[in-house]
Amino acid sequence: MSNVIDEVPSEFRDVIVELLGEREPELLSALRAQEKPTLDQQEAVIDALGDAFTENLGAGYEPTERGVVIDNALGTFLTRWPAEELSDR
Repeated sequence: MSNVIDEVPSEFRDVIVELLGEREPELLSALRAQEKPTLDQQEAVIDALGDAFTENLGAGYEPTERGVVIDNALGTFLTRWPAEELSDR
């Protein structure tokens, strides 16, 4: 069985694992143990990566290089698991 984290493309997996490990370690563990996220878990991923993105804005509120990676990682996650395909459990 593959899990949510394994399904994230390798180019974004490390940043998602790093950020969730720092900010939401229980969520990271849960995502490593299931095939797809719940709606609540998706919201928690959005919150964690969104906060990290905001912290990586530079002059003129343009994203730094890391901010771009975080934004792309979040976009990839949301594309892979759109909300309409997720359940509350």
